[in-house]
Amino acid sequence: MSIRETFESNKWQWDEFYEKSRSAGIEDGFLVIKNSEGNARSVVEFPVDVDRSFKITWNFLPERVSSHNWFGVVYNYDDENNFNCFLIQEKKFMIINRVNGVSSISRQGGIILKSGKNKEVIVEMEKKGNKLIFTVDNMEVISITKALKCNTFGCCIYGDGTLKVDEVLLEQAR
Repeated sequence: MSIRETFESNKWQWDEFYEKSRSAGIEDGFLVIKNSEGNARSVVEFPVDVDRSFKITWNFLPERVSSHNWFGVVYNYDDENNFNCFLIQEKKFMIINRVNGVSSISRQGGIILKSGKNKEVIVEMEKKGNKLIFTVDNMEVISITKALKCNTFGCCIYGDGTLKVDEVLLEQAR
């Protein structure tokens, strides 16, 4: 099974909101997340069985890749206070666990991702058994053991900037 979200419409019903310092919405065939302080994210329930193997590919178009802001994938999203993130920026990645409103960095390290404006960045999250494998631009970044308890995923940005998502591809074997 393979399903592609191209943001021509909001078929999966992504969270859309418009506030003074942050927003998320469908614009001109993109999911556009804007942030000027703190963080902003948009999440949705994916039509995926998290107990079986799957792969999700995000096609990101960040306004800029730099060492000043982070962007990436939200997974295991239960609510505002309980979720996980895989975040990247120029030359770095980190995994954040948020439990009962308290965020902590569980893993971090280096990656090959150079700075630049309006670059396409492909992030894949693959579940194989009890492993989650994160890949950036066809380079495996990290493999972790993590139980997924819900099928709500999303995209986020930490720091000042704009993140466009061109498409999301969901693949799951039958």
